[in-house]
Amino acid sequence: MVVEWIAAAAAAGGTALIGAAATDAWQTARDGVVKLFARSGKRRTELVRDRLDQDVAVIEAAGPGERDEVRARLLPGWQVRLADLLEEFPDAREELSAWAEQVRAQLPSAQASWVQNNTAREHGTVFVVQHGSQSVYQGPPVAGSGTGEVPGPATAP
Repeated sequence: MVVEWIAAAAAAGGTALIGAAATDAWQTARDGVVKLFARSGKRRTELVRDRLDQDVAVIEAAGPGERDEVRARLLPGWQVRLADLLEEFPDAREELSAWAEQVRAQLPSAQASWVQNNTAREHGTVFVVQHGSQSVYQGPPVAGSGTGEVPGPATAP
């Protein structure tokens, strides 16, 4: 099970990384991620470096109007990779956070605004989507909740 801080840190790191792809901040972002993964061994570091190079090539090959869509498709993979890294090496948390802040500070305004952090507290629920749509199916209301909610799909733009 991924604890909340791991999910939040991985989300912030992933959005900073993917937001930096094909921008002037890319080299800083790439070098920082490679350094983070270096603690997991030479082979994994090489795989991460190769994946970064492949992903930035895909983003650069996309037209300017398509880059955000490509970034959105690549983002979940990097969030999972970073979460896995943090589960294995929780001591990387501070380094990841500092790196993500450094990268975000270098991003052009269009990519900096692409970064999104969401937190649900006290049994709250957050339904979030960026650059796409999301369907949410809720069950019947809990007896005695007084909400009067009707179950069914809700779509966020």
